[in-house]
Parts: sequence; C-alpha cells; structure tokens
Amino acid sequence: MEITLPAAPLARELSLIQGVVEKRTAHPILTNVLLEAREGKLALTATDLDTTFHSEIDVTAIATPGAVTAPARRLYDVVRELPAGATVRIRVTDNHHVQIECKDPKLRIRLNGLPATEFPTRPEVSGGPTLSLSFGALRRMVEKVRFAVSTEEMRLQLQGALLKTRGENGVEMVATDGHRLALVEVDGAKADAGFEPVLVSKKMLDELVKLDTSDETPITVTRGSNHVAFAIGNRRLLAKLEDRRFPDYEKVISKENDKKAVVDREELLGAVKRIALLSGDRMKAVSLAFAPGGLTVSSESQDVGDGDQEIPAAYDEIALSLRLNSRYLEQFLEAAETKQVHLLVKDEQAQCQCRPAEALPGIRNYLYVVMPMRL
Repeated sequence: MEITLPAAPLARELSLIQGVVEKRTAHPILTNVLLEAREGKLALTATDLDTTFHSEIDVTAIATPGAVTAPARRLYDVVRELPAGATVRIRVTDNHHVQIECKDPKLRIRLNGLPATEFPTRPEVSGGPTLSLSFGALRRMVEKVRFAVSTEEMRLQLQGALLKTRGENGVEMVATDGHRLALVEVDGAKADAGFEPVLVSKKMLDELVKLDTSDETPITVTRGSNHVAFAIGNRRLLAKLEDRRFPDYEKVISKENDKKAVVDREELLGAVKRIALLSGDRMKAVSLAFAPGGLTVSSESQDVGDGDQEIPAAYDEIALSLRLNSRYLEQFLEAAETKQVHLLVKDEQAQCQCRPAEALPGIRNYLYVVMPMRL
C-alpha cells in the first residue's frame, strides 16, 4: 500500500477513533487502526469488539492500493504534530512496517504494524428498519440524558440510554441509574415501521457527541439483527445490540407531584454549588426547604460545618423539605438552558421532578426526576 494525502483530515479522523481503540488489551490488534486504500479513498476502522468506528477520507493519490493496521495512538501523535497544510505519504514496507514521510518538514517515521488479515471483521448493518433525524437533534438529546446513565457494573440494563420513537415524528431518549431519570423528546424524526427501541451504550453516546459535524447533517440509525449503526456523512458508528431489558420507566414518573416552585436557574445552581461544599458525605447532599415565596438550600456536617442560602421562588403551597444529591441537581440545572426552571414536588418522601420553565428550541419535552435521599 502506498498513498499520498493531506495530514489534517487524517489527524481529524484519527482523533475521533481514540475513544474506541482499546488502551489495555490482551489482543494487540485492537490497539491498532485498520487502514484500507482503494478507489481514491482511505478507510479507517477501529474497534473494541463492542463498538466500531469507520470513516473514509479522500486521498491525493493511491500509488498502490492495499491494507494494513498501525498503532492508532502512535499514528495520531505523529500526524497531529505536522504543520498546517502538510502532505504525507504512507507506504507499507517489509514485515508490515508503516512508513510515514513528509517533504516539509523533511521527515521519515516508521511504525511497526500488523497485517490487515488479523483485524476483526467489520460488522455490516443494512436493510433493517431505520430512524432518521438531524445530528443536532440527536446531539442535544444525548447531552441532556447521558449523565444519568448508570456506571454500576452490576446494573447492565441501565448502562445506556434507551432510544425509541414517540408519537408522530417524535423520538425519545431516556436514561436512569435508579436514583434519577432524564428523559428528552424531540420533533422532526422519521422512522420506518418496525423500528424497535435501542439501548445505546454510554461509550456510543460519548463518541457521538465528539463528532465535529454540523447540526443540519442528517443521521440515519439502522437497527439490524445483531448491531445498530449510526451513519453520519462519511462516518459510521456501530455497536452490538445487547439483550438487556430496560426498566418500565414510565411507571416511575409520578403523576401526583402537584406542588410547583418556579426558580431562577442560575441562582439555584449557584446556591447548590456553594452549599454542597459544606456537606461532609460522599453524596454531597443538600436540603431544599420550600416555603411560600422562597426556597432555602442548606447543608450541615459535624466535620465541616453548616450553611444555608435563601433564594426567591414562586411557590404558594405548604412548607416541605427534600434532601437531594447536589450533583444530580447541578447536572440538570447545567443542562436545562432556560432562565427559570420548575421544581414539582408532592411531599418530603417523594421524588422531585424538574423541568425547564420555557420551551427549548427543537425539544418537545424534557423531564428530570431525582429521588430523595433518606436521612
């Protein structure tokens, strides 16, 4: 294999695959990226056997088509250090060595590669039902729920966000770790009949939001028998479909939270961050005391001290207090975007429901549920 191409697009694609490439593995081939030169394109593929990243970039010339694998991190480190506008020649020499050459600066680097035949077969997903929407809509959904995905190894069914169609032209994404739940719904989607819900892994969610793609770019989600594929322009992200039953989350959302407080989002966020500093426990608990006309955020610890901050709130129900994980509350407030938020409560033992007070562009519904912490 021998090709010539600009360094910049190669560095961009190599940067995106770093989250997929295995860092520590008993299989050295999984630390490599597969390079395939054919028909005026260079195809790059990386995989950890569960998640696969595939993309194609244009090349200046292909002197000899072919394929090889090279250390993904080393190759990226070399290419990204080249000056803007640099052109590189990549050729495979004896024993699968990958040689990178550049005229300006005059540079030659040789990396130890492995044969392309040792690289895992790339999964193919085609012909299955599809879901189409804009990349911007998908990105906004991911950003508003991924922090609620469980990281507990024993709760495999919660280690992802559920993606499903909702009504006419709607699509919903929901995540929960058992202590809080985030749900977002957007318009403008089109789905084939038979498109079933997909559990999208945390790793896939993280890789999707890294893509340097314009919000208007269409994305197609194809659900195969064993894999799901996200196709965005010249890139495809694929993941295994896991046989995990996501909980019936709709039963968790209470219909009885009838007491509403309207609060300035930034004021509440600042108060929670400051008062949480006084919490001595790992969860950084804070108490929210609702009273007519105001909300008091407080915390106390025998080891640290205590404190409280009062902020205005439109609330005219009975006084009550909830103890919540401060970080859970902060993450919603950071994602909500609007000037004000609604906090809906029932009593001191029930969940707190959080919503933006104003409509968010392109978003049909955004709900965040936090369970109270027991004293």
